[in-house]
Order: sequence, then structure tokens, then C-alpha cells
Amino acid sequence: MSKADLSRLPAVDKTLKELEDIDLPRPIVLSVIRKSIEDLRDDPENIPDFNDYIAELRNELHSLSRTRIASAINGTGVLIHTNMGRSPLPDSVADRLCSIATNYNNLELDLNTGERGGRAAYLEKCLALLSGAESATAVNNCASALVIILRHFVRGNKKRVIISRSQLVEIGGGFRIPDILLASGATLHEIGTTNKTTISDYENAVSDDTALILKVHQSNFYMGGFIENAETEELAQLAKKKGVPFC
Repeated sequence: MSKADLSRLPAVDKTLKELEDIDLPRPIVLSVIRKSIEDLRDDPENIPDFNDYIAELRNELHSLSRTRIASAINGTGVLIHTNMGRSPLPDSVADRLCSIATNYNNLELDLNTGERGGRAAYLEKCLALLSGAESATAVNNCASALVIILRHFVRGNKKRVIISRSQLVEIGGGFRIPDILLASGATLHEIGTTNKTTISDYENAVSDDTALILKVHQSNFYMGGFIENAETEELAQLAKKKGVPFC
């Protein structure tokens, strides 16, 4: 790069001053500026006019700013919208969270003993009490929950997981059910067809090496027409009859 080209590069300080009204942390704005100048170094023939350069940076920073979590108006017609935070928290819950988050708290402190405690102790105990389970835990997405379930039940010579072909879906974040099953060490046992899986398909598939009967909620798409799927109640009864876990 020639000295003439170098002299045409925007100055960092001057650029930063022009963008000081941008509602982003200064280190972030500075990083974007420096990266853009490095890009211009690699392409000196296309160094823009300074005003055009500032306009381009404003657009880039504005786009970045809009990726932050912020309040939005839900005009989709879907009350519990996966992409919009699902159900809004009541004010009382939000106020309680704010009060705890802005003070020291007993995140991993047992107030009964004064010793180290578990951060999910209260939640896990309450979930177990409400569900009647021996124990419980909570994770922040369905893929994580499925991995925990599979890691628990898929062991020894019981590795086969029975699932309908119509339920081999991809869920949010690019997680594909077959990939999750295989990553857990499970053996995928597909039954039925894309449009039709009966209770007899499940019953015929159960064997000594069956670890789990899995039913996946088809939340991302809809099938209509000539279709049939085993009901949850039917599957629960079959699983109980065969002594096989059902999820």
C-alpha cells in the first residue's frame, strides 16, 4: 500500500468522533471501525469518500444494535411465540428477579447450614414434588433435555430408541433429532412411514435391547391428508405393558 493510499484511510479518532452518538459500547464501536479500516487497507482502490464511509458504518452499527435483546410488539397472532421470548413474565416476577439480581444472593449458598449449596436445589426439589418423580432437573432447551434423557436410559445392551419416521425433525438452532440420538450413543430404530405410524408399529418394534420409546412434538411443520399417528395415551400404556421407558 502506497503512502498516498495510506493518507486516504479514515483516521480512527475522527471516525469515532463522528459516531459518538451511536448507542453501543465504545469498545464495540472502536472494534468495528478498526476492522473496517483494515478491510480498506486490503482494498485501497475502493476507499470511499469519508461521508460515505461514515454512512456505511452507521448502517453496520445500527444493524448490530438491532440484534440486541429489546422489547418488541407481538403482532404475529401467536401468543406464546418461540422467537419472541415465549410468555412474558408478570411484573411481580420481573420485579422479584430484579431485586435478587441487583443484590448478593444465595445462588450456591445453603442458608440452612451456611455451607456451599446447589444452585438448582429449590427448583429441582419443587419439580420433583409437583411431578411425583424421584428427582428432577431443568435445562434451557429441548435438545439439552433430550440428551440428558438419552444419556440416562441408553446404557449397557439397551441402546435402541424407537421413533416414528414422521418425527425425525429439525428443531430450533439446527438440532436434528437423528443427530442428537446418534451423539448420545443410541441406536436409531425408525418405524412406520412419513405419513402413517400405528401403535402396532411401536409394539412390533419393542425388543430386549429397547432403551426408550420416543415421541417428538412436530412443532415446526404440519401434515394433513392421509395420516395416522399413535396417541400419547396409547404409547404410555404400551410402554407400561412392555416395561420400557416412554418420553
